[in-house]
Amino acid sequence: MDDLDVAIEWALAMEEDENLVLFFPDAGAAALARQEWKMDDLDEAEVPPNVRVKAFPRDRLDDDDRAVFALCPRAPERDVVEELVNTCEETLRPVALLNPYLVDMGTTGYGMAGRLFKERFVDALEPCYYLRTLEWGALARTYPRPYSVWRQCGLDEDVEGGYAFVKNFFSQPNDEVLEELFDEVYGTNTGGPTDEADGGGGNLFDGIGKFIDAFQKL
Repeated sequence: MDDLDVAIEWALAMEEDENLVLFFPDAGAAALARQEWKMDDLDEAEVPPNVRVKAFPRDRLDDDDRAVFALCPRAPERDVVEELVNTCEETLRPVALLNPYLVDMGTTGYGMAGRLFKERFVDALEPCYYLRTLEWGALARTYPRPYSVWRQCGLDEDVEGGYAFVKNFFSQPNDEVLEELFDEVYGTNTGGPTDEADGGGGNLFDGIGKFIDAFQKL
């Protein structure tokens, strides 16, 4: 599902006089979306008429904006993103961030200010969809389900999708927890899954596709 699909699904679930606002990282990206989605022509528009596009950092919410979807907000916009989310919380507007990247060494740094921002804002966000590939499997989540760890199966295992469920976590496990789980699954001397685990020549995208197929069938 891409940005356009999400916008249509959200907008159709709202009343006609309630706007869904898509916040883009900058004015250029917002203008490009408006052009590609033909939003200036109601007869040819590819999104419902209650979809609005705005851009960081200058645009603000209007009274008839009832839901917000921020697309790939970056670290330079962290302050206005935090302000936007706080405003939505105070006014009971639902808000979602798609692939936020709000903390990095170059912009926010990892000093006291960066750590406080992460603790105050980033850590308080609730991940709705999460997928991280591991050398030996994957970590995934679809809200409200817990985080689930999966291991990549070998050729001698008859498992649909090529991945087998290992364990659930109610909070996102860090690298140390995943390493401990790896040792439990494979033992400390095995070195993890071998090349035969993906058929000896499978690629990363084949593995991810098989995993998603299996995960969606739960």
